[in-house]
Amino acid sequence: MQPLPDGLSTDRRLDSLIIALAAGAVLGVILIAQGRRTDKGFTHPMHSPNDRSRFATIRALGDQGTYAIGRLQENGQYEPGSVVAEQGWDTIDKVRRPDNGLIYSSKPPLLPTLLAYEYRLIKWLSAGRLNFADHPLAVVRIIVASVNWLPLVVFLFLYARLLDSCASDSWVRNYSLAAAAVGTYLSGFSVTLNNHTIAAFSAFFALYPAYVVWCKGRQQWWLFALSGLFAGFTAALELPAAALLAVLFMGLMWKQPRTTLCCFLPLALLPLAGHVWTNYLITGDWTPAYEHKEWYEFSGSYWKIDPETGRLVGTKTDPDTGTWVINRAGIDSQFESWHVYLFHMSIGHHGIFSLSPIFVFTVLGIVRVLAGPGREPLKPFALLAAGLTMLLLAFYTVAPAFGIGQRNYGGMCNGLRWLFWLIPLWLMILPVGLESKASCRWFRGIALACLVISAASAFYATRNPWTRPWLHEVLHAENLGLIKY
Repeated sequence: MQPLPDGLSTDRRLDSLIIALAAGAVLGVILIAQGRRTDKGFTHPMHSPNDRSRFATIRALGDQGTYAIGRLQENGQYEPGSVVAEQGWDTIDKVRRPDNGLIYSSKPPLLPTLLAYEYRLIKWLSAGRLNFADHPLAVVRIIVASVNWLPLVVFLFLYARLLDSCASDSWVRNYSLAAAAVGTYLSGFSVTLNNHTIAAFSAFFALYPAYVVWCKGRQQWWLFALSGLFAGFTAALELPAAALLAVLFMGLMWKQPRTTLCCFLPLALLPLAGHVWTNYLITGDWTPAYEHKEWYEFSGSYWKIDPETGRLVGTKTDPDTGTWVINRAGIDSQFESWHVYLFHMSIGHHGIFSLSPIFVFTVLGIVRVLAGPGREPLKPFALLAAGLTMLLLAFYTVAPAFGIGQRNYGGMCNGLRWLFWLIPLWLMILPVGLESKASCRWFRGIALACLVISAASAFYATRNPWTRPWLHEVLHAENLGLIKY
């Protein structure tokens, strides 16, 4: 084995330090996360109805062997033994299947299915002592750390290797790795179970071997297999990521058609088949539960179909009658004009660039790669970053006008979570945007200020990712009064 050049050796030692500090910080916030407390002092092990919905499925599968998280009786109460009947386990993200009356999580079931096996392993290794009934906080923390923290550490090590060829300047390299470690919502959302961080790491694990094949000229079959497996898994977790899967498939077909067909494609289809099959087990057809709007119409459901628009909207309890009525002022019932929505998704209260200004340098990097010479290997990835970002912004802006999705910023949450899976792709181009002025002191000062704001946004989210981001909180009616929801 040849020794590393002195400069690269020093950089890698600093890489290890940055990764170790970030890993310790993120693991720490996972271990101290308490969810929330009620007025009776009970500590909920989960943060919100969103992660409770997934954990309810994991518990039902792991303890009862069923996807059903409950059943409603004729009096509107849950049957005894229903997971969601227990204190701290009910959720608004649920549907009722009309033909059997069973309550299911509205979340896609593939991820909870996989984690139910982990839960069973935890119970087996602890001789049954660690379980949701007796030690919910411990089980939740173990599962969250396994799916968020471990992939984060692997992602950072691989990203550091990517910087060997993408960052020629030491300051740019250190800045980029620090940004990946603590400057994005992948760190902020690591304290809670969600599909977005897992999809982001999976996207990078698909992109990295594709980068090695495309830019380094390596042709090993397992690189194609890994790229296919993780690209398929990303698409199963975030359906719009099917676009990433399609682009990687076509790009690798251009390089090595035979290996792509034999290794990439079968592995890509595996998680997609799991996604379709687990959906079928719940719904009886191939569509996800959340696509059946009528399944949200049952006694006690938070979600209702707005008779005026036909859209799913959030509700609240009428203090006078005790019945559920549409909450017109809530974020889940919003349908702003397309230009206002696009503004807030980009530079507003849920904005990519207002909450994570480090990605301004990604835009600069895309321009430099596409417009300048000498960056040919990165051009496909710059095009991919620009194309997917514009495609998704357009989709989430326009599609709700045709009854697909909602203009609610992903509900009550920090950041624009539907685009989190693009973060690793943005980080791949980030170093190029920093290099042109990295020697200028004023530029470094601006870049560091952007990193501070981005890191503050990320770690503000660790208190509870399923709350308003800090900028939304500042603009909210309780403070400046500019935003009412």
